[in-house]
Amino acid sequence: MRDALTDFLAFTLNLVRTYEPAVPLLRRALRRAGATRIVDLCSGAGGPWSWLAPQVDVPIVLTDLYPHRGRIEGMHPLPVDARTVPADLTGFRTLFTSFHHFRPADARAILEDAVRRKQGIAVFEAARRRPFDIGLVAMTWLGVLAAVPFVRPFRWSRLMWTYLPPLLPVVGTVDGVVSCLRSYTPAELGTLVLGLDEFEWEIGEARAPHSPLHTTYLIGVPRRVA
Repeated sequence: MRDALTDFLAFTLNLVRTYEPAVPLLRRALRRAGATRIVDLCSGAGGPWSWLAPQVDVPIVLTDLYPHRGRIEGMHPLPVDARTVPADLTGFRTLFTSFHHFRPADARAILEDAVRRKQGIAVFEAARRRPFDIGLVAMTWLGVLAAVPFVRPFRWSRLMWTYLPPLLPVVGTVDGVVSCLRSYTPAELGTLVLGLDEFEWEIGEARAPHSPLHTTYLIGVPRRVA
């Protein structure tokens, strides 16, 4: 069920390229950090990387606390906790559609670990605590019913959880609404980085041309020592 849900989430976000605004932001952050690799945390089914990877032109390592059991290129085989990333997984850290899963103390721990290891970090979220976003996400069940047969790679198990019984539409809708309710506002993200002055932080919102959802972002890069 977890894999089916992350497969659908990746499919829908990539369909309208919700995270298109992340491209110039990531390129600039990678240059500033001098990073030559990205370590994506809480990757699920790969997030937006199927189309985003060629745009940033550096190797991508996908990681998750529960690695996807499908054959996803670049997926690290071992569990990785975003709060304490193994020392050998160096690279610019990214999180897409996952930061809201962490309560403030754990979210802060993710940022502190990046600062402690001197690895740049970027957080991108498509969910917001706003009526329009919540209402749109509440219609997820319709999208699941219509789109699941087209999600690739095709899996009979995903089809079964969608129609016999329709658990995936129900779980996907509840998960989406809860994600909106638990998302961090730009002001709250600003609070999370207070005191982490070794990094320069950039916080804002942007919308892709073909997506009805805005992307909230938090980007941190180590300060240059004069």
